[in-house]
Amino acid sequence: MVRTGVSVICCFVLVVATVDAGHTLTARQSGVVATWLTTHSGFRVATSADCACAEDIAQMRKGFGGRWKPVRDYAPYVATGDFNGDGHSDFAVVVVDASRPREHSFVLIVFNGPLQSAIPPATFTQRDLDLRGKGLFFGAPRPKPHRLVVGAFESEGAILQPVGPSYRLTHE
Repeated sequence: MVRTGVSVICCFVLVVATVDAGHTLTARQSGVVATWLTTHSGFRVATSADCACAEDIAQMRKGFGGRWKPVRDYAPYVATGDFNGDGHSDFAVVVVDASRPREHSFVLIVFNGPLQSAIPPATFTQRDLDLRGKGLFFGAPRPKPHRLVVGAFESEGAILQPVGPSYRLTHE
């Protein structure tokens, strides 16, 4: 008896979801921020003009050569990415509290993904920040696990460390 063998080769492909880092909000994320603003009168989204850092923004968009690639969509007060390592896109925005003195008017707000409810609550809020001339930074070439960095351009800054379902802003 002659046996004809049929070989079956199985390939298993592990697909790892990647969450890209960026500085542009999706329509859904923008809607969440707009809703947050409607329930917090006296606040507005911080702009590049509030940063007073046009040269730094231009340099970020151009890149620094070597490991520091251009971040074409860089905006100092918006960051997206997987801040807590759960595989979902999170996002951070900076708003300005018009009732506070300028040097302490910035507020960092973080929303964790996935955005499941119509009006998701902010996961983390840090008030009374002075972010003039500073920004949000996330992703490569910083070492993994990537963490959101808040601070001056070309500095160590403060790091947003995941703590349970929220975060802690630490100065290392």
